[in-house]
Amino acid sequence: MKLFLLVIYLITSSALAQEATPSYIPSTRLLRAKGYQIGLYTDSFTTSKYIDRDGEKNELEEGETFNRLQSEFAGYYGATSDLQFGLGFRFRKNQATSEISGGDTLTASSQGLQSTFANIMFAFDQVDQMQYTLEGTFRYTPYNNEEFDVATDDPEVLTLGDDGNELSAGLGITYFGKNNNFLTVRAGYRRPGTDLSDEIYWQAEAALAWRYVALIAGVDGVSSMKSDPYEDAPQDRPIYNRGTELYNSQNREWITPYAGLNVALGNTWRIELRGSQVVSGNSTDLGSGFGINIIRRMDKSATRLVDSKFKTYDLESSITKVSPKKEYVVIDKGLADDFNKGMKIDFFEFDYIGGNILIASGVIVQAKSDTSIVKITQHYNIKKEIKTGLIGRTTLK
Repeated sequence: MKLFLLVIYLITSSALAQEATPSYIPSTRLLRAKGYQIGLYTDSFTTSKYIDRDGEKNELEEGETFNRLQSEFAGYYGATSDLQFGLGFRFRKNQATSEISGGDTLTASSQGLQSTFANIMFAFDQVDQMQYTLEGTFRYTPYNNEEFDVATDDPEVLTLGDDGNELSAGLGITYFGKNNNFLTVRAGYRRPGTDLSDEIYWQAEAALAWRYVALIAGVDGVSSMKSDPYEDAPQDRPIYNRGTELYNSQNREWITPYAGLNVALGNTWRIELRGSQVVSGNSTDLGSGFGINIIRRMDKSATRLVDSKFKTYDLESSITKVSPKKEYVVIDKGLADDFNKGMKIDFFEFDYIGGNILIASGVIVQAKSDTSIVKITQHYNIKKEIKTGLIGRTTLK
């Protein structure tokens, strides 16, 4: 037992000691040109309570249950280093049970292709430790719901989901903290379907990431724009065999905190585990969810990308001083050598055996005649120290 615990400790310590992070990629970090990502995303949801269209919280009746299982296969491709496209499709299975007269149980279900989607993302140049991204998604629903007739329709067949196509557009922002910590905020407008109100989607997510392990916590939600098409004429709303408040909702809203664990399998594969709980909302179900994602990402690292282009640099310098917290450095070149405020500089460690290793990047915040002060904006290789003697390279614009 002691040997087993020792092995686990050594593996964990090794994982946490590694440099930056195939275990976690924030949603705003786009693929570089010709990079790609494919993934299988699965999640299950179990209803514990529901909030009706009047905002009243209700307990489930005796013998009443609802479960949803869905899987989505998605692929993404980096057209350029700031433009990414995605395509995917989602399968869904719903199952509901309820007690009927005589104490019997009625089980109703539905399954099939719920939707396909196309996605586009554009990333602006990173500003210091901030990344800004625009995103847009079109989701096509390949079915139309038919109104439920109690007298003639099969009560064991549920609707698969909301019909009508979905369109959304929004903005994502990520703060890249030191030591591979991330904070991402996303928000945007969504037109979700034929019989639903327009809405605002939002998400906030924080991550502590090492090379092979990442811990994630966040919250996502929806805020209705109160434009339900049947709000003034509820008697005209179509009746469907839903088994849940998740579909055909009225001004739906929800707040869902979640936590997760990512594990990287080498440099290209990772597994993501997520647990979530819908804690409040309107015209929706409350309950718990669990998800497993398996992802393969093939992309040039920032280190390889910049290192492969070092011969295109115009100017060189050297670090002569480093601040105690290693947030600022002084280089031995200044205005007299065409080094100006605002210039971006990449710092390399060079030896005749290993070649060029990209350590960090920064921006000149103050330029004097023969020296400059550079603020470090990214530390790519945390196993390598920012120190005097590192070579700084930059280009003339």
